[in-house]
Amino acid sequence: MDAALADNVDIVEVLDERHIANVLAGLDDRRHALTVALNGHPPDYPAHLEALDVDGGECSLTLTDAGSIAVATLGRCSLTLNAENDQRLSFEGMTVLEAERQAQTLILRATLPRRLTTAARRTHARIALRRDMAVSAALTLYAEQPPIAARLCDISGGGCLVRLPLSECTPLTEGTALARMALLFPGGERFEAGASIRHITPVPYTSDVAVGLAFEGLDPARRQGLLHIVTATEREIAWRAGEGSRLAAPTKLYTAPRTQRSRRAGARRPRASRGVSTLREITRDLHLFLLALQNGQPLPLERLERSAGKLIKLLGKGRQAFFFGLTCLKEEPQWMQHSLSVAGKLADLMLAEPTLRDDVHRAVRAALIHDMGKALLIDATLPSLDSDMDASQRQRLRAHVATLSNALAVAGYPVEALERDIIGNINERLDGSGYPRGVTNEALSPLARLAAVVDVIDAMTRPRGDRPPLDAVAAYRYLYNRPTRFDQHWVTRYVQRHGFYPLGSLVEFSHGYLAWVLGVDERGQPDRVRVVRNLRRRDVFYDDEIGRVDFDQLGRLTGPAQPHRHDL
Repeated sequence: MDAALADNVDIVEVLDERHIANVLAGLDDRRHALTVALNGHPPDYPAHLEALDVDGGECSLTLTDAGSIAVATLGRCSLTLNAENDQRLSFEGMTVLEAERQAQTLILRATLPRRLTTAARRTHARIALRRDMAVSAALTLYAEQPPIAARLCDISGGGCLVRLPLSECTPLTEGTALARMALLFPGGERFEAGASIRHITPVPYTSDVAVGLAFEGLDPARRQGLLHIVTATEREIAWRAGEGSRLAAPTKLYTAPRTQRSRRAGARRPRASRGVSTLREITRDLHLFLLALQNGQPLPLERLERSAGKLIKLLGKGRQAFFFGLTCLKEEPQWMQHSLSVAGKLADLMLAEPTLRDDVHRAVRAALIHDMGKALLIDATLPSLDSDMDASQRQRLRAHVATLSNALAVAGYPVEALERDIIGNINERLDGSGYPRGVTNEALSPLARLAAVVDVIDAMTRPRGDRPPLDAVAAYRYLYNRPTRFDQHWVTRYVQRHGFYPLGSLVEFSHGYLAWVLGVDERGQPDRVRVVRNLRRRDVFYDDEIGRVDFDQLGRLTGPAQPHRHDL
């Protein structure tokens, strides 16, 4: 292996004098440490570039701490100007034309350099990719965990920066090592390396995070491959920017095979309603709260407070639009969708009860974070919350209540008594079969009993690794058949508020039509739907909103349908 590679240094030589002059003109004393090496005078002397005359082929330099140099020895002396920051620039082939002393300072007039060499320290210099240079990344934290998809933003010989949605970064924490990290380039080349997470930084005004990775355990072959990638990336950037006459063609690394370069006509994502946009703002704030909790950072309490207020305000504007909007957050992890839904349904029921109405804000705040402890438990023995878990993993998952409570205490979160009641007791049951404490009827407040009913119904109507979701009627039947476990008063009130066809559920009509429920009447029956499919014409898709007056054309409502069975 050559010395340059061993030192993580890549040497580049430039002989174009006009280009060299432009680089020289761009030097900045605030960012570059400038020194001059004089032929016959071994030490390098600190220097400042005072003036540059490109047309005249001259420049003026000031050397400090140069009292030991005799001016008489500098006539036609050769010199090299060095500049250092993330890379070392050496301007060579310069000749002293005139020298003047001022105390310990020398003022030199010299010719412009004829040669420039750059030695980029790849461990430190980051090469930022252009937006049109799409490189996918796959991060695997634990061996049994599906890889997390990301996009490469920059790369160096020491690491890289990738960008991914906040909703995907739940398992990642700063300071941990990845089981695998892979980069796939448009030309088909794949680079794999060990890596550890250096930082996780939210990208302002987006729902993404930037994750900084440091490469680890690179053997000589991988280091050679990485140097090739960094060099090719620089050249590709220069070519795309039209800045390199010597780089007249794209690199193979970023050139996709012809079979892959067909133009794809992607459908534009429909613009989200204001209500859905607000819900996505809430999920972003919750992800940032979790990120701070995971990494021992100060908790953004104002974000949680603001999220609770936004959710209650949105619910107040229209409960039907609110609950339908919850079903549009499919890109969020299940535990996050569940937390928002529980918070919304709990608020909806409490606002209908005069004795509970004053406590809605605090209850929503607790419901929004009540399942965050599950995300904190992800590790090599529990790599995913959505996979089919074995008995030991499910038992371990019951520790999420204590895990969250401990994390909040360490972070200094001021948990109020009502919040502690919901977080600590939402998984308890009247007969003592719940967790974490197994308390019974007398120890559970009316609010804890209500929260338990909301939590269970919502969980049962969501898919789980070991089973598909149940429809609402099946979930209601489960709770009604266990009166010693669930408070029947709150089960009845829940059914009265949400009906047998809850907002956002999928229903089927006798003529084969599938439709999402957008509105229900006072009896809990759908009175407004959005038709999306007809099982008799599977190649046809719809997006038609229909009121009850036109239900005859759909046929008779036959019952609920399972979206996963119809790829919806």
